[in-house]
Formats: sequence, C-alpha cells, structure tokens
Amino acid sequence: MSDENKNNRIVLKREVFSLAEWRSTQVGMWAWLLQRISAICIIALVSLHLVYPYEVIIQTLMAFFVCFHAVLGLRVIILDISKRVVLQKVLFWSLAVLGMVLFYLILKLRILYF
Repeated sequence: MSDENKNNRIVLKREVFSLAEWRSTQVGMWAWLLQRISAICIIALVSLHLVYPYEVIIQTLMAFFVCFHAVLGLRVIILDISKRVVLQKVLFWSLAVLGMVLFYLILKLRILYF
C-alpha cells in the first residue's frame, strides 16, 4: 500500500476507554445491545428457574427482563414497518416507559406466583 493510501484510510475501530466515544453512540445501538443482554439474562434465568422454581427473586428478574426484551422487540417491529429511523429515540424511551408500567402491573396485580 502506498503512503498516500495509508494516510487516507478510514479507521473503523473505536477507542474502548474513551468516554466521548461511548457518549456518541446512537440510541439504536444501545437498544440493540440491551436487547442482546436481556436475551442472555432470560436464558440464564430460565435455567435457574428450572432448578429453583419457586424463588421469588428469580421470577421477579425473569418478569423484568421478559418485559424489557418484549418492548425492545416491539421497537424493532415498529421500525421495520415504518422505515422511519428518526423514530429511534422516541420509540426507545416511550417503549421503555411502557415496559416499566407493564412490569409494575405484573408485580402489583400479582399476575405471577410471587
């Protein structure tokens, strides 16, 4: 590679320890990452639920992560249907509030066994 091409390269790697880099991350990327993390937590909690079926903390955490994962899934469906990427931030926060309300109703109405 010539010296001219080396200087004109686009660097796609981000600095992991730079706070400014993390703050510039778009809402859609955070939503994607949080949905993957919630899926892993659901898998772990389902496994724990099979071993300890009547533990209240496991059921509570599983209800929380399922609500969170579900509303982020709704966000993806709405974005796929509408094709309007400008809705990312509004959808993320409004559906996050909806998820908290659903989680509160599950706890308050004792829909689950705890």
